[in-house]
Amino acid sequence: MATVGPTATAIETEADVTTTTTPAATLGTVQSFTDAENELIAKLREQVPQIIEDAGNVSSVAIDPSIWGVPLAPASDSKEERDLRVDVILHKFLKARSGDIPLARQMLTNTLKWRAEFNIATLLDEEFPEDVFGNVGYIFGHDEQGRPVTYNFYGSLDNKLVFGDLDRFLRWRVQLHERGMRLLDFVNVADMIQVHDYDGVSVFGYDKFARAASKATVQLLSDNYPETLATKIFANVPGWGETVFNVICRLLSEETKRKFVVVSKASAPRVLAERIGEDNLPEKFRPSSAEKEPSAAADTTDPLAAESSDPLAAPQTAHVDQNEAVAKPTSLHSHESNDESSFASNSQEDAVPPPPPPAVTAAPELEPQPEVPVEETAGMRLDDTEDKRGAQI
Repeated sequence: MATVGPTATAIETEADVTTTTTPAATLGTVQSFTDAENELIAKLREQVPQIIEDAGNVSSVAIDPSIWGVPLAPASDSKEERDLRVDVILHKFLKARSGDIPLARQMLTNTLKWRAEFNIATLLDEEFPEDVFGNVGYIFGHDEQGRPVTYNFYGSLDNKLVFGDLDRFLRWRVQLHERGMRLLDFVNVADMIQVHDYDGVSVFGYDKFARAASKATVQLLSDNYPETLATKIFANVPGWGETVFNVICRLLSEETKRKFVVVSKASAPRVLAERIGEDNLPEKFRPSSAEKEPSAAADTTDPLAAESSDPLAAPQTAHVDQNEAVAKPTSLHSHESNDESSFASNSQEDAVPPPPPPAVTAAPELEPQPEVPVEETAGMRLDDTEDKRGAQI
């Protein structure tokens, strides 16, 4: 299998560690659905054979009736041999479409068609130049709950070199995400962690190459990888990033905000160690002994999470120095919630933020700020569903 940067060792190791040996019919920790959710899942599952047929009818190439390594239509679907991983996957599509079965069915049909035409079957073995992509992103380790962690880097990039060949970049980026999905067992681990490193990002670095890559990446991942992220950590965010995040957070659902953690350069090593585990971090992010101690001015509140009406979403705040101009972190969102309204959010947090966000000029007084397109700022945009209240990250 071709690999880029430090991904090789990390992926091979993780595959050995996180690939489940549990029988597929065993109920796992991520499969705690409510009765209402189970009813919707069962109705969509009954339609899977027709979904596969519909995808084949509209695809220009043969359809693979599986997704992320899991067959959607197993040979036997008896109660004793029922593959509950399929339920977990179908739940993701239902949640991305607010529990609307026809919309979820259409989304899954489109995804199977796209996977066939994008040739996912061979993508995992494709090779990409390490001198171009070796420092752009990789998978390394897992958090203490076994979720694989993807790292993406946006500082000091040659945008024309990395993004100029857009088709090549998209295949590399989808390969990275697909490899992360193959590390999930959908029994005990059903989503990933993403860390986006803004160290060295220039306020002037968001050019036409980065903009085109951002828009295309967001679209592909939001359409075809719904509900695949547990937490997104924005690390080493520069001071001017506060303006960007404050503008965007006004447009986000509470559920989406609970998946965000935004930390400054000073706090990033300690917060990453707290949330992922120091031994699971790449060397670059491991904290020194001084960085392990919270600042005396550490922030212990989480106003964004506090606004949530979900009683199960207890805030887990990251300690961010108040003297640093960065947005405050938000709490994790548990996928084990038994909230009956879990389909209501319609948020899709799976796409990767683009390279450097557009310039935002800080003013000493309240002067009008230029309009900031959501899909081109820190990877955030309104999703493409009908109610427009969710957010794509």
